[in-house]
Amino acid sequence: MNNYFGCNFKRLINSYRVARAKELLDGKDCPVSELFSRCGFASKSVFYVAFRKVVGMTPLQYISQSRSPFMIQRN
Repeated sequence: MNNYFGCNFKRLINSYRVARAKELLDGKDCPVSELFSRCGFASKSVFYVAFRKVVGMTPLQYISQSRSPFMIQRN
């Protein structure tokens, strides 16, 4: 698995979970306080660490950036 995907199983699963969290954040369907459990993380702290590792910022920073008035709106 490491050779095929370039990462270990835990990192691969976390990247899929974080991708799902980004979808929920972009769709504004889920409060940040519920994201960790809806995406399969055991705790908020583990979720925040994984999100920051994958995305390079915290979930709140991601929300602020994606909802910035300077961003192009998607239709």
